[in-house]
Amino acid sequence: MRLPKFEYIEPRTLKEAAKAIAADREGTFLLAGGTDLFVNMKHRVIQPKRVVNLKTIPKLAYIVNGKNGLRIGALTTLHDLSSSPVIQETYPALGRAAKEVGAYAHQVMGTLGGNLCQGNRCRFYNQSMFWRSVRPLCYKGGGKVCYVVPKSEKCHSTYCGDLAPVLIALDSKIKVMSSNGERSFPLKRLYTQDGKKPLSLRKGEIIKEIVVPPPSGKTLYLKWRLRDSLEFPVVALVIHIEKGKGHKIDQSRIIFSAVGPGPVETLKAEKMLKGESLEDRMIERVINQAVKEISPMRTSIHSPAYKRKMVAILLKQALEKFQVPNPKSQTISNNQNPKF
Repeated sequence: MRLPKFEYIEPRTLKEAAKAIAADREGTFLLAGGTDLFVNMKHRVIQPKRVVNLKTIPKLAYIVNGKNGLRIGALTTLHDLSSSPVIQETYPALGRAAKEVGAYAHQVMGTLGGNLCQGNRCRFYNQSMFWRSVRPLCYKGGGKVCYVVPKSEKCHSTYCGDLAPVLIALDSKIKVMSSNGERSFPLKRLYTQDGKKPLSLRKGEIIKEIVVPPPSGKTLYLKWRLRDSLEFPVVALVIHIEKGKGHKIDQSRIIFSAVGPGPVETLKAEKMLKGESLEDRMIERVINQAVKEISPMRTSIHSPAYKRKMVAILLKQALEKFQVPNPKSQTISNNQNPKF
């Protein structure tokens, strides 16, 4: 498959890139790694009038660790994230998530900013033009129907990113730039939970960097997919827990990917953990509550029931890793645990 024709622009600064976008926001797309953009262009899922290559802008790929936390440039590759000694030592869940994206080629080309801004996915949308031509366009494609929920009046496409849930759990902030200047806001607010327009970026805004506060507590990332590489997650989970006296939980974050139109945080399940210890009964209660808080749709070959089952399995495995070891309990070898 060949790319459609488009105008190609190489800006030298973020302001130049922002002006190019502001001139025609609907018809202009940003190019970073291209691992998501080019596939969609070849399938004619999107057909940009102009493509702005951000990789011609210098000094947007960096990892800087300071007393106020970690600063990561938007063009930092996923491979650089996963192989960074600072991230491996201080933010291992972030490095794990970066290493789980696609295959090695995707990690070398793909960038942090591109991964955070990847489009939502749906089995009725992410198909070739020939496949989609047999029926009217869906909401996400500009039509007037959602084939996942035909009676719905909105798009139910699913967000399947790996990095955003981890960064949200770490309470990260995002810096964006436009021709009007910079602004910063919590990364969680980047995601609208609207399948048709999943990002809250304003006209002409471009991600500049992510700021991650100094680490506290422990963060774990688990991903379930059918193959060990290339696949988007069937379900992915990030859990962050901070404990106080007596191993009681002070704070927790439980965030899922691939179960909704954006990263899904199970707030009621988190609230249940406040001030509690991770006993088996509490774990079961939290799992049951988390399953109630997600609403997966059949946007892939996997049924909502299957995704709920995998949410329960992943969350149980994660919470058990945070339990205080019981010296009287029998040790279970690693090869008895399911591989994720």
